[in-house]
Amino acid sequence: MSVTTAIRGRRVVLIVYLVVVTIAGLMGAILGATRPDVVDPVLFGVFPLPPSVLGMAVYGMVTVGLAIGVLLVAVSYVATRFDTHEPGGE
Repeated sequence: MSVTTAIRGRRVVLIVYLVVVTIAGLMGAILGATRPDVVDPVLFGVFPLPPSVLGMAVYGMVTVGLAIGVLLVAVSYVATRFDTHEPGGE
């Protein structure tokens, strides 16, 4: 007999967030490896990064991670402040 465990919403969201940020880093690394001559990453328009595999991976991860992270924090704040549903209640 197998034991099933409940998957918590926050945990799933965190895992999906980490997977998306990792994919963004991988795509940046692939772009930096294939065409380093056409990319010139500037993080937030202020910090120039080298047009290399590492520079593009950092650029992709920070940009996507920050954009999605800010939205997730905003949604979490609103959900904890205005959600009136009691878990386990009807």
